[in-house]
Amino acid sequence: MLLPLVSELSRRRVFRALVGYGVAAFAVLQIIEPVMHGLRWPDAVLSYVVVGLAAGFPLVVTLAWVFDVKAGRIERTAPAPGGGLRGSRLALILVGVGALAAAPGLIWYFVWPGRARSVADAQPATSVAVVPFVNMSSDKENEYFSDGITEELVNALANVEGLRVASRTSVFALKGKGLDARQIGERLNVNTLLEGSVRREGNALRVTAQLINVADDVHMWSNSYDRELKSVFAVEDEIARSIVQTLRRKLVGGKSTALVKPSTVDLEAHDLYLRGRYFLARRAPEPLRRAAGFFQQAIDKDPAYTLAWVGLADATALQNEYDEVPPSTVLPRAKQAALRALELDAALAEAYASLAVVHEYEFDWAASERELRRAIELKPDYPSAHHWLSLDLSFTGRIDDALAEAERALQLDPTSLVINNLIGVTRLFNRDFEGAIAAYKRTLDMDPGFALSHGQLGLAYAMQGRYDEADAEFDKGLPGLVEVYRGVAYALAGHRDQAARVLASLEERAAHGYASPAQRGLILVALGEKERGYALLDQACAEHDYRLRDMKINPVYDTLRKDARFHDVLKCAHLE
Repeated sequence: MLLPLVSELSRRRVFRALVGYGVAAFAVLQIIEPVMHGLRWPDAVLSYVVVGLAAGFPLVVTLAWVFDVKAGRIERTAPAPGGGLRGSRLALILVGVGALAAAPGLIWYFVWPGRARSVADAQPATSVAVVPFVNMSSDKENEYFSDGITEELVNALANVEGLRVASRTSVFALKGKGLDARQIGERLNVNTLLEGSVRREGNALRVTAQLINVADDVHMWSNSYDRELKSVFAVEDEIARSIVQTLRRKLVGGKSTALVKPSTVDLEAHDLYLRGRYFLARRAPEPLRRAAGFFQQAIDKDPAYTLAWVGLADATALQNEYDEVPPSTVLPRAKQAALRALELDAALAEAYASLAVVHEYEFDWAASERELRRAIELKPDYPSAHHWLSLDLSFTGRIDDALAEAERALQLDPTSLVINNLIGVTRLFNRDFEGAIAAYKRTLDMDPGFALSHGQLGLAYAMQGRYDEADAEFDKGLPGLVEVYRGVAYALAGHRDQAARVLASLEERAAHGYASPAQRGLILVALGEKERGYALLDQACAEHDYRLRDMKINPVYDTLRKDARFHDVLKCAHLE
């Protein structure tokens, strides 16, 4: 029975027809997949196409059995001698042959776990970077909104067990660099990318998103969402859950746990919060003041908006470091905001970290370390907490522990400029000047305009006596930071005229506004004017001038530590 059937199938060229149809079906799949993703069709479309092509196999078998092509014409195939199979029995056999031919493809697509990477569950991806979503709105100022959605998706995916998510600072550091998927994946050490776009017009919201496999640039998932603005949190949750399903990961807390929990019920407050986050990331005096203003407006709309309180704490506290303001005008407000955030949510790691920063500015090192370790306990992969803890450990002289925390922060956030700069800072404090210079240069390779690293690199050069190179870097550094390093380094090296010019500039600023008493005091002490200098340092300690915090460990002050009064200042700042 079997051999005559195979012989008859061969005579009627059924096998040739099946091979030809199989090749054509494969070609269709290769074309339809990129077209489907380009047109943002749902992934279910590809499954329907596969099923449709599979259903064609029995039809091809039947047509090949009945007809043949001879001399360019379609003719009915002559029956086999002796009659052969007929009727329903023949129909069942032909359908069976077609089903057998289709089975390998169906099993490969729907069942087989090791099929091609273009299918979602092909390769168990364990890491993802949320590339900043593109603002497609007609109003280009809506970029804060697309950036905000990106940041909230980063936070949501961090709740997925077994999934490593590139941090916000890492992904935003690559924004606008024009890198392709493979380059971004290599920079961030991830194997998948989530990218998309946001269009906001009035109350209408359109979000597109796609998950890309870095290895071959193939789309693993994509979708589009057209909703009202009030559904923004629901859209974010749907996207995050789709990524979880595609990557076959587990949700922390179970399937019923929302990945994106509405942080406020007031959409206007949420919009103001996103504006605040946008300016907070710019780390400059005017943007920080604007950020604080937006966070305060969000709180006015929703007094229970915990994340807005955290934002207000950060934006206010950082003005102490990036702006020329007396600490007394910002630290009490920052502390109040951080404490209010913890009253609203005692399990929020970011709020503990914000409070820790205020404690550091207040020279309460034990409290700062306690809050940072609590933040890390709640959120072990929080790079900023490891970053700030490394600084705390450095300032208090525990340099080996500080180096370990800095490396941990870098592992979690490898493209963060401030964390790469931190590696240089800890090496500088460890008197490894060549290692510090290498770290600062690596940071500047990532962003040649990063002023913080220019100033720190200048200090490392000055410690090696390379003053011309130091001058060039100091000129590009943060004004509120480099003056003290430049003035002290030059004074101790005998370049008194240059140190005096730095001091004169600070004195002029103090006469017309605010200038750090710590900067002026340290330069005066280095110049030998110790009475005036230590009087200003006492004032700086009383005012909690943050520029005293590295006095215990920074090598630029090594010579000054021979004076007992220097140690009195250290004791005042609780560094001894």
